[in-house]
Amino acid sequence: MRDNVSALHNSKPLPLLRARAADADAGSCFFDATAAPAFVDAEKHVFCLPGVVNIGVQKGGTGELQTWLTAHPSFLAHGGEVHFFDGERLARRGCDRREGGRLRVAYARYLWRRWSPLEAQVAGRFVFEKTPAYFDQASPQVLACAVPSARLLLMLRRPEARAFSAYQMCTREMHARWCTEPFDAALERSLQTGDGSEAPSLRALRNEPQLKRMLVMGQYALHLRRWLGAFDASQFGVLWLEQFKRSPFTCIHAIERFVGARPHDYRAHATRNRAGLWVVGKSKSSQAGTSQADGGAKARISPWANKTLHEFYAPWQRRLRRLLERTNASLLPLEERLLG
Repeated sequence: MRDNVSALHNSKPLPLLRARAADADAGSCFFDATAAPAFVDAEKHVFCLPGVVNIGVQKGGTGELQTWLTAHPSFLAHGGEVHFFDGERLARRGCDRREGGRLRVAYARYLWRRWSPLEAQVAGRFVFEKTPAYFDQASPQVLACAVPSARLLLMLRRPEARAFSAYQMCTREMHARWCTEPFDAALERSLQTGDGSEAPSLRALRNEPQLKRMLVMGQYALHLRRWLGAFDASQFGVLWLEQFKRSPFTCIHAIERFVGARPHDYRAHATRNRAGLWVVGKSKSSQAGTSQADGGAKARISPWANKTLHEFYAPWQRRLRRLLERTNASLLPLEERLLG
């Protein structure tokens, strides 16, 4: 598409209105205004910017949440992970009207490069995408340039459990060199525990960026501050995987209120799996008896690893508590067991 695309705005959501790419925002849908007239009728495909973006975290239940939102009639959820803003794809750039317009068109095109919805399928719905790698690897300023009014969901998880689950997934599915040794051995090699007088700290892991990333990702306050520098605190909705596992209906209703979606009766078609967790459709937790974010039903973090990671993350958890209290970004009341 070229710069003279037309946009169909649907951010509240509202009936689709026409605008230019430079004036578009979260929820806008583009079509090619230079195409033949038949291409732009009401039944043709459009390329939409999301109004809601789940930016993280990895192994925090983002896939399970997407499964639930896919079943919600007010959401049009993009399948899978997009990975438009992370990695080396986008160089740091300014954000004037022209550059912003180009970025929005490129994002919408990339988002729907495999399939795109019909205009009638989008009308009155919230377009949703999730890429948990955005939290620590994307530039918040670039995402804010593309969709400045987007609502951002952030799924957190106890950082000790998240790190262990990420390592287990690497060992089980990726078979990468950095995750071949036992978790405790990798942790002992990665963290400087000293004589026990100080909290463990990262050693220089210059040659092991993946292992370092796995640990630094759990320093949630570090990353959340970056995002709060580009988006207003009112645009954030923070939930925890532990909250979602315990009470998914409460969490979904909190998201509905956060984005302004109509309530949906999930209890009419949700079921409990073998572990007693509520699931919908082809849930990621249906077959394993527990969420895949747990790293498998048999995997358990050792008491030593749990204690070591708890001490490592404790200062960051205190910073996160202060940040969440100041911004009021949590969709549900803060819980001591998650932040302690």
